[in-house]
Amino acid sequence: MGGLGWYPGGYVQVLEGVHLIRGGVSNVYLVRTPGGYVLVDAGTPSDPPRVLSYISQLGLEPSAIKFVLLTHSHWDHAGGLRELVLRTGARVAAHRDEVSYVRSGRGRYEGVEVDVMLEDGDEVLGLRAVHTPGHTPGSTCYLEPSRRALFVGDLVYEEGGALHEMLHKYSEDPWMNRRSVAKLLKYEFAHVLPSHGSPVLDYGREALSNLLRELGLQPEP
Repeated sequence: MGGLGWYPGGYVQVLEGVHLIRGGVSNVYLVRTPGGYVLVDAGTPSDPPRVLSYISQLGLEPSAIKFVLLTHSHWDHAGGLRELVLRTGARVAAHRDEVSYVRSGRGRYEGVEVDVMLEDGDEVLGLRAVHTPGHTPGSTCYLEPSRRALFVGDLVYEEGGALHEMLHKYSEDPWMNRRSVAKLLKYEFAHVLPSHGSPVLDYGREALSNLLRELGLQPEP
């Protein structure tokens, strides 16, 4: 799929039970699980009304949201967290190495307590945390095996149907970020859902392999 303009109104179901909500800066994903709905990221401080409006359009109550899973603590991913937690009662999960930043708000948004501190391989309502440090120390992707979907946060972004590594100036450790990209091909997935750009559906694994070749990297065994 192409750029950010392809879905009307900023909302679309991209896979069965997986909805993309276009925030002002980054994407928020709404995922149906057997234990309730999950949000992957919370957007900026101005995004919660858009997220809550779409939840209402789907005929859901705010309380249907059971968890917000953070890919990392930057303002455009966690800035809307406090309002969403207050409105939905959702619990917050983030990697252990990101917790202090979420609590502090990085000086850019109102901090929030993290209810579940994740380690690599932990699962929340069927989504598996994959620790992918580099962009930030606790950056985390989430694998949803039943849909073969991988939510990648800012590890990579989509443009023109291809995946690209995050610009080095935006990552705390760009070389660690590259190593994290190489780690992903050990997992089974077909769809890559980034925070910036559009989802790469069906050929997400191929797109990630292409990126590794461009970077001169080998998949991590």
